[in-house]
Amino acid sequence: MPELRFDKLDEPPTRTGDIKKTQIKKKLNELGSPVDSLVLGHFDHIGEYTAKRSRSAETDLYKHVGAFYRPNYERGLLIYSLIKHYKIKTYLEIGFGRGYSCLCAAMAFSELGEGHITTVDPALTQNYVDGLAKLYPADWFKRIEIKNTNSDDFFKSEECKDEYDMIYIDGDHRYEFVKRDWENSKNRYNKILLFDDYHLPGKVQKDISVSNLIDSIQDESKELIIMDRRIFLDDRGYKDDEIDYGQVLFVK
Repeated sequence: MPELRFDKLDEPPTRTGDIKKTQIKKKLNELGSPVDSLVLGHFDHIGEYTAKRSRSAETDLYKHVGAFYRPNYERGLLIYSLIKHYKIKTYLEIGFGRGYSCLCAAMAFSELGEGHITTVDPALTQNYVDGLAKLYPADWFKRIEIKNTNSDDFFKSEECKDEYDMIYIDGDHRYEFVKRDWENSKNRYNKILLFDDYHLPGKVQKDISVSNLIDSIQDESKELIIMDRRIFLDDRGYKDDEIDYGQVLFVK
C-alpha cells in the first residue's frame, strides 16, 4: 500500500473513557434481522472464497480440530442488516481486502434492488475481482465500483462524492492512517459510519490502533458492537468474557 505523507506522524493517545457496548445478536434484533431470520449459509458461501483462513500447522487447534476457521464472518451479518435497516443506497468502503464485506453489502443491495458500492483499495486488482465474478451473481458486481488508490488520494479527488449514506472504514489500521480516514469521512456520511477492528482493553495486535482513535472521538451515538464468531460453527470454545473484539457504529 503506498505510504501517505505526513510532516509528523501522530502518536496514539492513551485509551480513556467508556463506550456503549451491545452484543451483536442483540444489535441484529434491534435492526430487525435476528440471527434466525438470516441465511447463514449465504454468508458462509461468500466467506469460503473471501475470508476463510488457514491455521498454522504448529497450533493445537490445527492438530485437534482442523486446518481452517471463519474469522469474523459476523461482520457480514452486521453490514447486511445495517444496509437494509437504514435503507442505504450509497456505500463507501475503505479497504476491500479479500472482498468479504463488499460482497455481503452487494448481496443486500441486490435483494433491495438498488444501491451502489464504491470500494477503495490500492492493492486491489481487476484480475482478482474478475475471479470473484465467476463465483457470485453478476448483479452484485454491477453495483461495485473499484477505486485502485489509497483513501487519502481518493478523498481529495473529484470522484469522491460530498456524502455517502454509509461509510465503512477497514483500511490501514495504524493510528495515523485511521485518524486520517476518520477526518476525511466524518463530514461525508449522512446516515451511518462503521469502523472495523476495535480491540477491547487487553487485546493488543501489532499495527492495529483503531481503538485508540475511537476512544478519543466525542460522539454520543458511538456504539461498540461486540462481535461473536460463535454465531457460526466455532471450534475455539470461547466463553463470553473472552470475546475481545468489535466494530464501532456512529449514527446521524
